[in-house]
Amino acid sequence: MSTLQYQPHIDGLRALAVGGVVIYHVIPSHLPGGYLGVDVFFVISGYLISFIVFGQRAADRFSFADFYARRIRRLFPSLIVVLLLTMVVGAFALFADEYERLGKHAASAIIFLLNFRLMNEAGYFDVVSESKPLLHLWSLSVEEQFYLVWPALLVVFGRLRWHTGLVIGILFFSSFAFAVSLAEWNPDTLFFHSLARFWELLAGSALAYRHQNPGGNILPFGLNGAINRHLLSLAGLISVLSSFVLLSGKVNHPGGYTFLPLLGATALIASGGGAIGNRVLSLRPLVWIGLISYPLYLWHWPILSYLRIMESGVPTEAMLWSGAGCALLLAGFTYKFIEQPLRRSSGSRYKLIALGGSMIALFIASRAIVATQGLPDRSVVDYIKVAETQMKREPRQDQSCLSLFPEGNAPVYCRQHNPGERMIAITGDSHAHTLFPGVSSLAAQRGYGTLLLANSGCPPFEGAVTGRNALEKNRCSTSIETILNAIQQDTRIKAVIIASRGPIYLNSKGFGPVEAGYNYPPISGRASINGATETAPIEVFRQGLDASLLRLHQHGLRVAYLLQVPELGVPARNCLCRPLTLTRGESGCTVAFAVYRERMHPYRSMINELRVSRNFLKIVDPEPYFCDAHACSGFRDNQLLYADDDHLSVLGSIRLAPAILQALDIEPRAQQSIIPTSGQQ
Repeated sequence: MSTLQYQPHIDGLRALAVGGVVIYHVIPSHLPGGYLGVDVFFVISGYLISFIVFGQRAADRFSFADFYARRIRRLFPSLIVVLLLTMVVGAFALFADEYERLGKHAASAIIFLLNFRLMNEAGYFDVVSESKPLLHLWSLSVEEQFYLVWPALLVVFGRLRWHTGLVIGILFFSSFAFAVSLAEWNPDTLFFHSLARFWELLAGSALAYRHQNPGGNILPFGLNGAINRHLLSLAGLISVLSSFVLLSGKVNHPGGYTFLPLLGATALIASGGGAIGNRVLSLRPLVWIGLISYPLYLWHWPILSYLRIMESGVPTEAMLWSGAGCALLLAGFTYKFIEQPLRRSSGSRYKLIALGGSMIALFIASRAIVATQGLPDRSVVDYIKVAETQMKREPRQDQSCLSLFPEGNAPVYCRQHNPGERMIAITGDSHAHTLFPGVSSLAAQRGYGTLLLANSGCPPFEGAVTGRNALEKNRCSTSIETILNAIQQDTRIKAVIIASRGPIYLNSKGFGPVEAGYNYPPISGRASINGATETAPIEVFRQGLDASLLRLHQHGLRVAYLLQVPELGVPARNCLCRPLTLTRGESGCTVAFAVYRERMHPYRSMINELRVSRNFLKIVDPEPYFCDAHACSGFRDNQLLYADDDHLSVLGSIRLAPAILQALDIEPRAQQSIIPTSGQQ
């Protein structure tokens, strides 16, 4: 097999892969493992491209220039159209910060580095994936990074006379081992990391290498009989389909479970077009979808993303399916009238120049969007300029606070305002961070400085830890001690307010559409780091908070605890009218009071029990400031009180500041206006 002949069942397999992805992105619960279609694509791509490279190298006619020219003609036409229209629609549908982020993503996608940008964004405070219209292009970045280095490696190894099969095996297992280790020490980056994905493309490369051997399409291990091929293809089809149905985003991915769709795709390709499973995949409708699978993949996600954005995260299912249908039509149009004409060899030089020039122009345009911070002066978003300032996170650290710690040892949130002989300490998790602007400003008016020492997703509860693995739990445990020791050793501190989330630590369940993909375990005891039997999370939370409160109280400090503010379950910008919408004017950001109370009941009951047992403890209840008898809202008195779905804005922190200082017995010394602080003073 020195040349690659058309194999319709591979297009059928492409249809299976893109169908899984599209269904998953429309309604994830309908096909919880549909996202694994991308992994099937990786196997197909690794097989087809490697087969061509192997064949051309064997015939001594491989050319890097020809190879990358073909890649440009294959990828750029559809990509240019989708990028252009996505950016144009964004100008009418997105707020300034969203449009700025789209510009960053477009620029990174054009140079095929989007996966690395998404890796840097990943984490607890990353915005919901549906609000990133170009998110899906991460997989294209991974592929092109692979094909930037793979042909060169083959040439180098060939000249060194290294055995190609052995090289593929070493690289395959090295990449897989990296993915497994990354799942332990940095799981937030696992999904997008190239080196954790290359083994999936190499699975296809290994099959392509095997098929280059004399004798044609020979299966390994002597499985070359007709019956074996039929069985192998059926097993492969069952593996791919079952992975779409049985697996979900709750498992580490890529990882061991990824072998199920990968081996299934490999078995289908290896078994040949005559095998019964591949005859099914060769049916005309599937082949047609396979032929348009690339533009369909490009189109479907921006359409679905914009539907969710324009409808404030709650489009109807009919809208989403209609969007998928629209993507199918656009993909067919793009394939016939744009992709196919530009892939033909006639006039290829001028086509390459035009395609390259178009990508450069788009890159310049995307960088201009970033440079202007999302074009905030667009008429469609002019009405929310003031409110939009409330949706930006405050700085995490300042030099005044960092100077109090050895280099690299400061907490995640470390800020100091108006340092002096009398200080208030704010501690907890990210919810403590959002209190800093309002509390520090009001405290300064009353003659106090403010010191923020807090973690992200790791409240400073003695004996309790959070994390997805032992490494994260150890980091959390160390940081808790750092914070508590720093508060005890700072003689300026007279009072401490602790603020944290509640229910999410107890049941590991996020709230609302914005946290539907939340995948962190609940709080646990420190002994769980070493695999010891775990106490119930609610008891761990209670004991840990109690231990920290008692420790600070016995040190002579006044202590108070802020109950969690109501969760919205939707982005804070849902409180405002979207600049472009299909059916809704103002979605609102209210939560029915009964729903809020049901969510908070176990947590609030536990805190009330703790208050009864510790008469020194003051509790600050934010409920009256954000709720009435019917609902809780992030938009009250014509003010946006939230920065996102569950963190307060500067105005929100100002709203709570008087109650917090009252609980800490810090009385006003004069009636003055509250001025928020946005940085070190």
